[in-house]
Amino acid sequence: MSWQTRDLRRIRLPLIYTGLSLAFCGLVVGGAWLLRQAAQQQQMQSEAVAVEAETRAAAAVADSQDIATYRAAYTSLQQRAVISPEQRLPWVEYYTALSRAGNPADLSLQIEPRRPLEDPPDTAMLENLQFYASKLTLDTKLLHEVDALRMLDRLRTVQGAAIVRQCALKRSDGTGSARPFLLLMTCEGDIITLDTPPAEAIPQ
Repeated sequence: MSWQTRDLRRIRLPLIYTGLSLAFCGLVVGGAWLLRQAAQQQQMQSEAVAVEAETRAAAAVADSQDIATYRAAYTSLQQRAVISPEQRLPWVEYYTALSRAGNPADLSLQIEPRRPLEDPPDTAMLENLQFYASKLTLDTKLLHEVDALRMLDRLRTVQGAAIVRQCALKRSDGTGSARPFLLLMTCEGDIITLDTPPAEAIPQ
């Protein structure tokens, strides 16, 4: 079988149509692939936006919970006068009057001027406040061990945060005294408070 020029002319148009058809199919397939890729990218972007929104919402909820917890703790400290100026005289008067009801043979509570607390805890949320410690020394003469426990328990009711660091308890024969006693107790500790630093101590 031999091909002649006129035969090629006869199939030229069908070949052109076939080529155009293939090219059109290629364009359709390529366009469909591009549309699919664009749709997938848009879906990924939408999912990323949704995840970011959920993360921000969760962070906002956590922040609001932290703020509520902080406010509750701050209010509690204010009510207990832990956040307050130094009140040495009211502390001594309050504790002495309260403890006299327990009828100790002798009672002496000394509270020194406060000083900045050494190695204070990390309180980033209380950055405008400073920890202070007012050293306390308690000397008392008692009849029974249970009286000593009561005296220490009463320290917890003093405004501020009273911390007893050490106590020395020893027996002593004071039965012949005007007010009999059998025990001598000496305790040392601190009353911890939070307050704004003096104006001159704040860096400019």
